[in-house]
Amino acid sequence: MDVAIVAESQTPDEPTRDIYFETKRRGLSVRYIPIQRLSVRIADGNAVVETRGGRVDASVVVIRGIGYVIDSSTFMRRVSILKILEREGTVTINPVDALLSCRNKLETIYLLSKAGVPVPPTAVTEDLYYGYITAKDMGKVVLKPIQGSRGFGAMMFEDPEQAFQVMRTLLITRNPLYIQKYVEKPNRDIRIIVVDGRPIGCMYRVSTTWKTNIAQGAVGVPCKITPELEEIAVKATNAIGLIYSGVDIGEGREGYVVFEVNASPDWRGFKQATGVNPAVHLVDYIQRILKK
Repeated sequence: MDVAIVAESQTPDEPTRDIYFETKRRGLSVRYIPIQRLSVRIADGNAVVETRGGRVDASVVVIRGIGYVIDSSTFMRRVSILKILEREGTVTINPVDALLSCRNKLETIYLLSKAGVPVPPTAVTEDLYYGYITAKDMGKVVLKPIQGSRGFGAMMFEDPEQAFQVMRTLLITRNPLYIQKYVEKPNRDIRIIVVDGRPIGCMYRVSTTWKTNIAQGAVGVPCKITPELEEIAVKATNAIGLIYSGVDIGEGREGYVVFEVNASPDWRGFKQATGVNPAVHLVDYIQRILKK
């Protein structure tokens, strides 16, 4: 088998189907495997990742998702199996460590900042008083889940007293506080998809609310990519160690800032806005890997 595609859903989403059918169209052997079906057998110094149907012997594994609503034991099992595949010589896209960095917003924002990528002022804590003082100092803030996507669970506050009550509830339920200064911007942000060090397209995500995610009702509109945007998107992708990514950029009053870097971006809205199918570029990269 040349390529396996792994995700949590029993039914692949549109980007996953795009990758599957583009891979198949190129004449490569490909299989979709729900991550729950991956097992590992360890004996006599050997580790074999397999399913009921036998060994997973793919040269390349495209990881489209590990799962969000899972406990820590399930999470550790899935990550370990993917790492075993890597250690046994399989190329993973994206690499497991990079996927984990993107899953953790604290790690993401740290790596971006260290690489010189502009990001919003951010604080992360489990100290309620520290969080309250931070919200007062920042003025208008956004509280986000430290793990999350598509804008789900993000909340904006102008009143630090209201923020305090929500932060208190989050800490009671053992959720850390991820606090960002709200960036004043137009009713849109910019999504750029990067594959193998090259931006392949750009769109505005235009919204009637402060959330600019397509999943939250925003509409994709074509955007002309500039050299500055291209540099930011590539730099952000490289800082995390990703092969391909979706980079979300805000047009702040003091310049561009990167809000998120997505390791398994949904690109339905991107395809509609730009006419570009990222799967074509991703499978180009996979073919180059297989020829080495």
